[in-house]
Amino acid sequence: MAYKKSTFKSSLSFDGKIFTLYKYQIATQAKLLKKIKLALPEHLSEHALYCVLTNKKLSLYTDSAIWSSQLRFYHSVILQSLLSSHTGVIETLQIKVIPPATAQKPEQKRQKKIPSSKNINFILEQAEHQSDETLRNSLLRLGKYLQSKAT
Repeated sequence: MAYKKSTFKSSLSFDGKIFTLYKYQIATQAKLLKKIKLALPEHLSEHALYCVLTNKKLSLYTDSAIWSSQLRFYHSVILQSLLSSHTGVIETLQIKVIPPATAQKPEQKRQKKIPSSKNINFILEQAEHQSDETLRNSLLRLGKYLQSKAT
């Protein structure tokens, strides 16, 4: 049997260059966020959560639509503070909302829906009028099972 080479590459097998690049990007974005927070009033700076710089577009993330609309009033102030601090050329500023993370509820057991007694009796009645023995037995077992669960 021939050995097939796996195309999966674990994170430890990468050169340190990739992680260094990621660390540099994270540090750059943290510095930008700090400068943005300094330009904003204190009550708004708490709601500027993250920022991402892609090419010449800066995306600023906040935690709700209310704070997003408030931050839009400071659009020009933010851009001016970043341009005056010589952080590079930023042409557009986009403010986005990150919805709050909801904790996933553990899977609850769904209650089984049992047909009404009228429908169960109908199944049993239909079972008695069947000519096919296999179908008759299946419907009788189903009807008896449903009766036991209904009571």
